[in-house]
Amino acid sequence: MKNVLITGGTGFLGSYLAKRIINQVDSITIVTLNIRQKTSLKSLNLNTSKINLVPGDIRDFNFIKLLFNEYEFDTVFHLGALSEVKKCQPNPKLAFETNIMGTVNILEAARRYKVKAIAVSSSDKAYGSGEVPYVENYGMEGKGIYEVSKSCTDLIARSYYTNYNLPVVVTRCSNLYGSSDMNMSRIIPNTIRLALQEKSPLIWKGSELSTREFLYVEDAVDAYLNLVKNITVTAGEAFNIGSNEIISIKDLVEMILSKINNNLSIEYKSKDFPEISHQYLDSSKIKKFTGWVSKTKLSEGLDKTIEGYKNIL
Repeated sequence: MKNVLITGGTGFLGSYLAKRIINQVDSITIVTLNIRQKTSLKSLNLNTSKINLVPGDIRDFNFIKLLFNEYEFDTVFHLGALSEVKKCQPNPKLAFETNIMGTVNILEAARRYKVKAIAVSSSDKAYGSGEVPYVENYGMEGKGIYEVSKSCTDLIARSYYTNYNLPVVVTRCSNLYGSSDMNMSRIIPNTIRLALQEKSPLIWKGSELSTREFLYVEDAVDAYLNLVKNITVTAGEAFNIGSNEIISIKDLVEMILSKINNNLSIEYKSKDFPEISHQYLDSSKIKKFTGWVSKTKLSEGLDKTIEGYKNIL
């Protein structure tokens, strides 16, 4: 890797990825819409003088072509997306334009400018509500708007390998967590924030018994870099990336409270968007191809995350 593009690079995973490689590559370019005032990139206190922060929209293909032409990327991490279920559901046009056509724009530019490796972020949500644990050969059967957008992203990315031999690898991560996630619509950062403020955490009604798999962000960064490093064998493939630790939403919230304030009680709030009840992954394929396995246990990762938020919040 020399000249790296990270879409969604001011977001959670992108910021940690930039932090990891900032002293290992010649240049990092991050495309951003600056939607949030408090970004993960800012909270990590990175030296942004070493990063090309370029304002722009992945939906604009002319902009993307100019970007690739100017910086001559050899490696791309495409993480940019409208990633919140409750924002995608009421605005399907924006969700599909961003998540699907934005991905097409990045892939097409990568094809034209002959990048050496591109990692495209799909999601465990792309599987829909099938049998768990999800295995990579399952069909892409998303039903909700966000799920469908990720199912399409996944299929389209791999089609560029099949049809054009583009060196693309697809990632399907479980739910990421860690300090500096400034998206407070997510269960872990929001629960920690409320608990630190001595306020009751919230759970959507009907979701308390839903099960999820949570992956520490630094482990996810390791996985992405391993997949790109081994692109000669990972190209054209999709890989589940998970921790192999499954927990219900209620148990997760109670675990966080036990670490901050056991006297708080959970409040339940009605929801108006669809959710899959049980989601977790079989991540044995990535171990077979690259040797990667997650290193951080959930309890340990939550301890690190809580300490980080004490400093940030």
